[in-house]
Amino acid sequence: MAYGDTKINRYNMHQLSPYERIQYQRERRAAAAEIAQKNANMANSFASIQANNTVEMGNLISKMAMQRISKTA
Repeated sequence: MAYGDTKINRYNMHQLSPYERIQYQRERRAAAAEIAQKNANMANSFASIQANNTVEMGNLISKMAMQRISKTA
């Protein structure tokens, strides 16, 4: 995110032309959107793992209950 040899920050951004400023902001927004998408994908994968874990835990408990019922019957 550097234009030329200097890194752009809020103190020297006014030295850029309006076009360069817009381009810089677009790059920053695109990078932020990419990071947000990666984070959302990671959160969705963790939610999926948790949901699968819950389902499998329920299946295991159900199987144990069915075994207990079949032993007493």
